[in-house]
Amino acid sequence: MTSTQSITAAILCCLSLVYSIETSANSWRVNYDKRANADFQDLNAAMTDGRVVNGDTLYMDKGCTISSQQTISKTVTVIGPGYFIGENDADEAYFSNTIFIEASDVKLTGLHTSSIEVRENDAVIERCRVTGYIAASQGYENDNASIFSCFINGYVEGQGANGADEWKILGNIFYAQNPSFYNLISNFDNVLIDHNTLYYFRDAYTSIISSVFNSTITNNIIVCDHYTVSNIANTSVENGNRISHNISNKEINNSDVNPNNILADIKQATIFNENGERDANYIEALPTEWMTYASDGGSVGAFGGAYPYVKNGYPLYVPRFESISVPSQPGQDGKLHINLVIKNQNK
Repeated sequence: MTSTQSITAAILCCLSLVYSIETSANSWRVNYDKRANADFQDLNAAMTDGRVVNGDTLYMDKGCTISSQQTISKTVTVIGPGYFIGENDADEAYFSNTIFIEASDVKLTGLHTSSIEVRENDAVIERCRVTGYIAASQGYENDNASIFSCFINGYVEGQGANGADEWKILGNIFYAQNPSFYNLISNFDNVLIDHNTLYYFRDAYTSIISSVFNSTITNNIIVCDHYTVSNIANTSVENGNRISHNISNKEINNSDVNPNNILADIKQATIFNENGERDANYIEALPTEWMTYASDGGSVGAFGGAYPYVKNGYPLYVPRFESISVPSQPGQDGKLHINLVIKNQNK
């Protein structure tokens, strides 16, 4: 074994020890690369293995890419290392195909995913980067899903009056630059859309939020940098919704019924530095009057509310390497002094 291999093994041993402290005994490693010697190569393999039972946790290794469709058929938590938009993408756990959630109470956190189809109740999608869509599959019972603190380059779609009841979409950043789709959130009945930042640019007439009924749309920042009918469509305002304390750069139709919405001259540069592709470029320091304008007395947008956005999507209470320093030469005592800093995400 080379010195580099020895150092790598020691680091993995340290991390395994931390995980054993922080998690239950029923935890498993997933990595598609056989050389990683993980418990499973993908989620499908874990689901068909009798050792994996409801309540277990699956940890995705850094840099793990899975390109086939995945179906989650057991009540498990899937935890990735977080996402690092445009910075350290190679460290992400990336699912380039669709994940189908077919068990209740499934939780996904810290992943980079393409698309997610929800086919059971009580799913939680938290601190994930989604480059495709999150959808309630038609014809399935998929109520009470939660989407918390995600960076979404795609869209979220429900089933209208046919299902997807009581979804919660909280603390997310939606960023769509010239997308192929027309809405960021659509086709819901009885959904809570609160404390999100929604940005959309496309040379087409559209509405950012559309076909949403009997719902609460509050404390959001809603920006369309080009053509739009309205940031919230007519049907949304006229069908039993509570729409208040939103900051929008386009008029919210019938907003006289909701006097607490603000029409403001917002551009991409108001809420993002540079090109906005990296979540780290999202500006936390909003205009002063917005920092206390939300209905709860706090800030509007993704950094306020009960589930404020967390940059890089670090999973809650999961340890991670903050820094590793390996000297090129041993010290005077002849030993190689490795400085390893492990942090626990506590917010």
